[in-house]
Amino acid sequence: MNKIRISGVGCCLLDRIYDKIDFRAESFCKYVSQKDGDGGLEPGKLTFEEELEHFAGQPFMSGILPLFTGGRKPEKENIGGPCVVALINAAQIAWRESEVSFYGCRGEDEVGEDLMQKLSLTKLNLQHFRTQKGGETASTCVLSDPNYDNGHGERTFVNVIGASWHYLPEELDDSFYNSEICVFGGTALVPRIHQGLSKMLKRAKSCGSITVVNTVYDFLSQKEHPDQRWPMGDGDESYSFIDLLIVDHEEALRLSGCKDIPSAIAFFREKGTGAVLVTNGARNVSLWADSPLFGKVEEQTMPVSAAVGEALKQGKKGDSTGCGDNFAGGVIGSLARTLSNSPLKGEDKSPSKGKLEGLFDLREACRWGIVSGGFACFYYGGTYFEQEAGEKLSHLQELYDQYLKQENDCQ
Repeated sequence: MNKIRISGVGCCLLDRIYDKIDFRAESFCKYVSQKDGDGGLEPGKLTFEEELEHFAGQPFMSGILPLFTGGRKPEKENIGGPCVVALINAAQIAWRESEVSFYGCRGEDEVGEDLMQKLSLTKLNLQHFRTQKGGETASTCVLSDPNYDNGHGERTFVNVIGASWHYLPEELDDSFYNSEICVFGGTALVPRIHQGLSKMLKRAKSCGSITVVNTVYDFLSQKEHPDQRWPMGDGDESYSFIDLLIVDHEEALRLSGCKDIPSAIAFFREKGTGAVLVTNGARNVSLWADSPLFGKVEEQTMPVSAAVGEALKQGKKGDSTGCGDNFAGGVIGSLARTLSNSPLKGEDKSPSKGKLEGLFDLREACRWGIVSGGFACFYYGGTYFEQEAGEKLSHLQELYDQYLKQENDCQ
């Protein structure tokens, strides 16, 4: 068995999760966005703390937040961020087959110490997670309404980028690019990385790595050009170096400038992306591929887990924070397990040699994404802390088996 190296760069922060926030309450509606990019709150979307304060004309932590929470403390403080949460789940799924490293930074503050302590309980290699002297650690207040969208739940996010403003592409060394799988997750919240995305993706591909990009709501682009589609980092060139793009429904439309998902997938295809997965909360996942790695997969949809839906109806509930990030991690973990069991050696992994042609089953990877995203609804926050190796995988395996039965029953 080959130990697969997964390296990821992108968003990592401390989530402060407040549950049972009523998005229909007058106190919340007062701060809801009136137009795109104005800094107001929107269910399912992200705004920056300073932008919200400018929109509202008052401080967030001492003025606005207590109106929503009644002054209570968060239900949970947890590791958050589209990159690091995805990597943690991938490491839990492929714990025998992979070595997973996160590249990023934190501030030199109490929040950073708390975040580091929590990260130390995971399976991530943190050798490349550095401390920026004097910096503020990135954080997000997650406001969760479990009754929103007919009981499916939704969140809105108030973010502080902090030290992530200063993390640069030059800080990624050869060990990052020489990994079998390179993950770029939520880079819109690490602005300098996002601005150099095409060069980093190109270098990863030149080193023979499989590139995965999972996105986050790009408030900076939305604020600057609310009537234009979002760039993929520094431009459309990035798409041609992406083997697998994982986006949610809103992000797919904003990135493509299209009105519907089939048109968005067509846009990504025309730009040269190898495969696409589009999540949509508690609704079907859309998928498509046409590449040496994934073969040809006609555009289609896969349902979410019925077993998860039934458990939620029966009251087994945390919150929906991190569902999309765990979906991405489930997909990545599935890819790592498949790659580990292939006959390839680490030094002979370049798709250009045809060695990986048709290796990955996109539907199979999506299954692991679906059950991972669903399982995240059973606890608070994006990160599940295991008591022993394989614990989370055993829970996911049960959901996976139920999902296979669900598929068979629908045939």
